[in-house]
Order: sequence, then structure tokens, then C-alpha cells
Amino acid sequence: MAVANTGLYLQSSVSALRGVGPALVQRLQRMDLWRVQDILFHLPSRYQDRRHISSMAALQPGQECAVLGEVVSIDHQRGRREQWLVTLSDGSGRLLIRLFHMVAALRGQWQVGRQLWCFGELRGGFHGLEMVHPEWQMADVPQFRAPRHLTPFYPSSEGISQAQWRRWVAQALTLLDQLPDYLEDRLPPQWPTLREGLRLLHESADEMPSPQHPAWQRLALEELLANHLAVRQTRQSGMMPNAPCLHSNGQLWQRFLAQLPFVPTGAQDRVIAEINADLARHQPMRRLLQGDVGSGKTLVAAAAALTALDAGYQVAMMAPTEILAEQLYTRFRQWLEALDQDVGYLVGSRAPRARRETLEALASGRLGLVTGTQALFQEGVEFSRLGLVIIDEQHRFGVEQRRQLLEKGTMTMPHLLVMTATPIPRTLAMTVHADLEVSVIDALPPGRTPVETLVMPDSRRPELIGRMQHMLEEGRQIYWVCPLIEESEILELQAAEASFADLQMALPGVAIGLIHGRMRAAEKAEVMAASYSL
Repeated sequence: MAVANTGLYLQSSVSALRGVGPALVQRLQRMDLWRVQDILFHLPSRYQDRRHISSMAALQPGQECAVLGEVVSIDHQRGRREQWLVTLSDGSGRLLIRLFHMVAALRGQWQVGRQLWCFGELRGGFHGLEMVHPEWQMADVPQFRAPRHLTPFYPSSEGISQAQWRRWVAQALTLLDQLPDYLEDRLPPQWPTLREGLRLLHESADEMPSPQHPAWQRLALEELLANHLAVRQTRQSGMMPNAPCLHSNGQLWQRFLAQLPFVPTGAQDRVIAEINADLARHQPMRRLLQGDVGSGKTLVAAAAALTALDAGYQVAMMAPTEILAEQLYTRFRQWLEALDQDVGYLVGSRAPRARRETLEALASGRLGLVTGTQALFQEGVEFSRLGLVIIDEQHRFGVEQRRQLLEKGTMTMPHLLVMTATPIPRTLAMTVHADLEVSVIDALPPGRTPVETLVMPDSRRPELIGRMQHMLEEGRQIYWVCPLIEESEILELQAAEASFADLQMALPGVAIGLIHGRMRAAEKAEVMAASYSL
């Protein structure tokens, strides 16, 4: 295909696209779209079928549809809100089109007798069914083309319409021949090329492409492979900055072991040895610690922290919520105060005076270990000698958040240990987590029952409630966690309170506590203390 836009290239700035001015450039850049090529890879999030023309006699309120008819009347109504009422007829019936904000150039096209194509949602009005400000085209001009494929809808931001996205994508698609496809001869024959996949997803889908569609699979492979190669290249090229060598004689660890009422498992000893070998090198440790709930990941984290403290460096431990951060703080304070090691606590809800004292202790080096939430990498948090960063439930944090915390190191890059109880398949670990070495605690401490993870559809909720009732009658406890796709304390509160009310109705007579991030620290402590005392 010939390049239609002279002077436009895939590597051109988005400002080179027709219709993209300085304000739109800034909006696109905030979405991490900088070049024309980025527009090509900004893929639709959903599709709409506008190919079928509906008969006006069969229209129903609430229906989204396309209609084509003749303009039989135009009524211009002035008042507090100027509007135009356009009546269409297709011979089987009539439909009212209600329009606002019509500029003069567009108003001039509206004339009785002309053919008009519209797509929108139908609603009941005073004069019968109507469409309010639908998408429209004049249908009696040579350039009119009714949609022949599904209409894509793109992830957007305020100030950018879907019509603008489609115009920009159409310009970028004229440059597809410039796009190299390094995997073209290495893929299954039923898979499209990179160019064919992009074109299909943007403008030629005849049916809703599911995630299993070869076009989506082809682009998913491209993204995963690019991420994997970029990470591996960074590691192998020696571009990783230096980290402090955390040499330790093991004094703190031995004192810690002496106070433990149990002996670490062989799996814990093996993982601790792997971590200590990493900490003793100048190359920054990037290690993922995976283990089931109850496998002893926190003990391994303590071993790594004590190695860093013994070497004279500071440790930052980050958890995704204040409740988890407080639990880590309580556990480590119990463990380390007997070793004459202070433990700090830094979260967003901390009182100003306590927060200020913690920040001063970190900056001066008086405080060796601090636990907290995202407040740890906020502006104003400075460390004297940060040597190790430990992140719990790492899947709740993004790469950018991880980077911001690592940059709190001063002269060198800190070592990084991330922990998760979520099983990660080997192939996923080799792609998404290619920058991390993986350690697995594959044995539980004596007496611990293996954790069984099940997924149940919401239709089986009554069965789940029945099993819970049976467990409660046996004197056991249950934690009901309300996860969210997007982080929001307000939504978290709503989800937690709704589940709390539902469970109170489903389990009458059962003592049920509620805890969430918007509660005061004293209230959370009271609920947690009540759960421990049962």
C-alpha cells in the first residue's frame, strides 16, 4: 500500500497527524502515546455492530441501532438551550432526531428531502421515539459508505472523541507497510502477520474478536516477547547499576534463631542461602519469592533484612494496604526489638508528628528498618543507606511504583526482594517477570495444612455460605476479602460494607467484624484484637 500522508512516518510525533494540535498532543502523551506507531498499537477495547439498517416501524426504546431515511421536516427551537428537531422517514415509519450545538457549516447540510444515516440509542420522547445527538452522515453523497465491518471503540480520555481516534488510526494504517514483522516466518500458518492482525482489529473485524482470536494472540506474543527481550538485554548488557555488597557475619541471624520456638524448614534454608548469595554481590538482587500462605515467606524476609542490617544498611518493607503494613510492623517489632533493632512505620494515615519523627530517623540513619505502604516512596522520604527493598504481595504494585521506591537509594541501587503467594506458571515467570530470579518455598512447616485454592461462580454462593456455616460451627475462623480491579479507598469501603451486610443476613448469630482502609487505626486494632481472641 502506498503511503498516503506525505512526510508522515511511523516514528513521527503524534503532532504530525491531521487534527492533532498542541492540547491533544499533551493528552495523548499522558496516555503514553508519543509516536504515530503508538496509535497503531492503541487497540480497541470493544466493538459495535452498525452494519444493519433497522426498519423504523420495528424500533424499540433502549435499542441501539442504525437507521437511514429521508429528512421530512426540520424544526429549529430557540430558548434556554437551542436545539434542532429533525424528522426522518423510511417509508415504514418516522423517527425524531434531536440535535444540540450545531455549527453553521453542519447546519447547512440539513435540508428537507436529503437522505440521512444515523446511529444512536432510542428513547421515548414527547413526540414518540427519538435519538438524541446520534452519530450521522449524509447518505446521498458519493463519499457515503455505510459501515461494512464492526465499529471499534478505543480507550480514551476527556477531550478525545471516538471519531478522532478513528481518524488518527485511519492515517496510521496507511503506514502499515513501514512496520517490520520479525516473526513473520516463525509463526503457525493460521496466525496473521503483524500487519494483518493490526488491520483486522482496527477496521475489518466481521465478528467480535475474542481474546483467543489469532489476531489478539499474535499481538499478545509480540508484546510479551518484546518485554522479555528488553529485560533480558538490560540484565545481560551490564547496564544494571551497582548495588552495595551486604556482607554479614550472621550475628543478628543467629541471635534471631535462638529466640525462635521452631527451626526453619529445609526449603526456607535453601531460599535464604540463594538470597544471601545475591546480597553479597555488587549486581542488584532482583528476586521473586513464591510460596503458599503459611509457607514462611515472612521468616525468609526477616533473614534478608537481618543480613542487610548486620552489614550496616537500611531496609524498606512495602505492603499494598495499611492493614498488611501494620501486621508486618507488629511482627517485625516483636522479632527485632529483642535484637536492639528499631522498626519504623510509615503510612498515609500516620499522625504528622509521628511521620516527621520517622522521616528524620530514616534520613539520619538512626532507623534501620521501616515498614509501610506506598507512602514509602512519596516525596520527602529520604534514606541514609538504603540497601534492601522488600515488597509483599508484589502483584498489587506496578513497575513504576517499584522503580520509585528503588530510586530512594542514594549512592547505589538497593537490592530487591518481592514476595507473592499467587502461583506463577513457569512460562509467565519467564516473560512478565524475566527481570527477576525466582525462588520457591516448596515445603510447609511441620503441622501446617496445605492451602487449597478453589474458584467458584457466583451462582454457587449459597453452597459457599453453607460450607462456611459448617466451618464456623466447628469453631474455625473465616476471612472474607473484597478485592478491586482498580484501587480506590471509597470503592473498597463500599464493597466491604455491602459484603458485611450480606454476610450478616446470611449468617445470623455469627460475630462478624468489618475492617477497611478508611477506618481509624484504633478501630482497626480493636477489630483485629477481637479476631485474635476468638
